[in-house]
Amino acid sequence: MTEIYDWTKFRKSKIHEDILNRWKNLLANEALNEQDYHSFLQLYPAIFFTITNSYIVISKLKLGSEYETDFVVVHEGYSNGTEYEIIEIESPHTKLFDSKGKPSSKLNAALQQIRDWRRWLIDNRNQFHKIFPTSNTKVIKDSKLRFKIIIGRRTSSQLELERRRQIEEEMNIEIISFDRLTDLAIDKRMFLNETTLSSAQKDFNVSAQKDNELANPFYECIKDSDWRSICSNGHSHIHTGLIDEILKVRKYNEDFGKYKKAYKA
Repeated sequence: MTEIYDWTKFRKSKIHEDILNRWKNLLANEALNEQDYHSFLQLYPAIFFTITNSYIVISKLKLGSEYETDFVVVHEGYSNGTEYEIIEIESPHTKLFDSKGKPSSKLNAALQQIRDWRRWLIDNRNQFHKIFPTSNTKVIKDSKLRFKIIIGRRTSSQLELERRRQIEEEMNIEIISFDRLTDLAIDKRMFLNETTLSSAQKDFNVSAQKDNELANPFYECIKDSDWRSICSNGHSHIHTGLIDEILKVRKYNEDFGKYKKAYKA
């Protein structure tokens, strides 16, 4: 991509509206499964997963040969160290609790998944450092890792919300509904012509064209092997220090083709 594009017009465009409508239709379709939602989110991470200081989302990052994450959001942490949000998704049609108020089998499975990830990271510090380059390899306390479960639909039950909060506090994780993703996409996502990254390295090393390309809201998630090729170089500022590597492996969804015909700056 060599042109400069105006991303500010995306939020109120017909293309943005169409993506959100397709998402809402997916949520309403109870015949779909987790993989259907993963496939859609994999195409639109900039709309549903990132707000500021993050322009990389990884799909199906492997932890050894045993485990595989659904998504990992890479957050620029500057001198404090890059931060990673590791996400497990279930179906939006999954109940969090059964009729007796106990965690459902699907919620229990998701919670166990996070326990397993944490245990693997604790037991494999060298691997941790290679796939999550940051300032430390702490997993439980003062960690650069955050864990999130996306499951079910919004509830108005105060009791269920209290039960969910209790689990969140006990396990130090975040649990949100698929409706929360919709809210974030509609109310919180801002699309600017340049990134929100702020560092001396960006000022000196990143051209306006590359910064505009990094801010492109049509990027897809990158795959496990591409992420490993990027972070194998190691850097304290992944987005700005390794921008050439990021842009080299990036792919864009088909809606970018529609947008660039109409909204070139």
